[in-house]
Parts: sequence; C-alpha cells; structure tokens
Amino acid sequence: MEEDLTPPVDPYDPPLVEVDTSHLPAGEHLEPSPEGGNRRLALVVIALAAVLGIGGVVLLVQLWPSGAATPSAAAIPAAASPAPEASPAPSASVDPDDVGTWPDLRALPADLGSSLRSVEDGADTRIGFVNDGDETVTLSWIDDEGEQSPYASVEPGQTYVQKTFAGHFWVASGPDETVIAVFQATDQPGRALLR
Repeated sequence: MEEDLTPPVDPYDPPLVEVDTSHLPAGEHLEPSPEGGNRRLALVVIALAAVLGIGGVVLLVQLWPSGAATPSAAAIPAAASPAPEASPAPSASVDPDDVGTWPDLRALPADLGSSLRSVEDGADTRIGFVNDGDETVTLSWIDDEGEQSPYASVEPGQTYVQKTFAGHFWVASGPDETVIAVFQATDQPGRALLR
C-alpha cells in the first residue's frame, strides 16, 4: 500500500498559487489590479445599499399615515350606507324647538337616491324641511332595502318637521317627481333647505 504524502488542505488557509512571471522584464513583478474582485464587490454592495434605501423610502411613503380620504358620494356601493355626517356640537344658540337655529344638513346629489339605504338602530332625531322654492316638494323616506315611502308634501314658504332616526335618508322631489336633493339625518336635529 502506497502512502499519500501530500499534506491535507486547510479550508481556512488555502495554499498559495504560484504564478509564472518568466515573461516579465527583469525587476518587475505582478501587483494586484485595482479593478479586481474587491472593486467589483464594493460596487455590488453600493448598488444593493442604494436599492434598499430607495425601497425603504417607498415603503415609508406608502405606510406614512395621511388624512383619511373621503370617498365621493358616487363611490358609495348600492348595498352600503355611509355613516351619518357628524353635526356640529349644539351651542347655546340652538333651540331644540326652533328649526331656524338648527344646523344645515348637507344635500347629497340627487342621483344617489336609488343607491342609498337607511341604517337601523340610529338615535331619535328630527329634520326640519324648509321649502324656499316656488313649488311643492314631496318628502319620501328611504328604508333599509332602498324603497321610497312618501311621507309629506311641503308647500312653498312652509317648514315641515319630521321625526326620524340618525342614519335615515330622505328624498325631496318636485311636482314632476324629479329628485331635488337627498338628506341624511344626523344625531342632532338638522335643517334641510329645499330650493
């Protein structure tokens, strides 16, 4: 049996490779090239750091809290009902028996009437419908299935107070059944101006 005389190779201390320098002029020897592996490695590390930095900035911008976006009324799905709009806090000048002192309710676009649904379990409240127009206005309640039920007619120059619940929708229509506006009741009594 023949004995192997080559020393074992230590993976943490590999042997040096001899380089043939016989082709070099006398007195010259090989120097490591600055464009060698170390430079390439440094460029790769810098590129990766730049990519990670940009990714971090993009992620930060995406996750940074911003003001809540208010969806447009046209974006409300047919089966959903928006939350009642918050009324201003009642002040000392608001008289619960005087519609003229109640805060104005925002009129929703007329074309929303068929897509809205009244919510259940809202607080008792009232809406004062003030007809500032020239024609009689018919008021209809939209139930939780989107069906309209006529409730009252308001003559020009008249005010009609309707007991309702926060979250309920009311449609105001002209004599030819054209929808003028839609109103949603809030927790506090509100005034709906009909023009």
